[in-house]
Amino acid sequence: MRKFLAGSGLTAALLLAAMPAVVEVQPCPIDKTAMTATGNTRQEAGKTLAEYKCEQGHVYWIAVD
Repeated sequence: MRKFLAGSGLTAALLLAAMPAVVEVQPCPIDKTAMTATGNTRQEAGKTLAEYKCEQGHVYWIAVD
């Protein structure tokens, strides 16, 4: 049982460390509402882009590196 808890703690710590990238909020350039990352990414011209969507449905790809 102890081994399971130690592994769960490590998993939780890794998830918490990755969370800011997943739930980062950006303002929408059009209507200034909150945009949140959808979790979709793509590579373009050697850069990683993350998809962000606002409450009104506007979608933007923002460079993350």
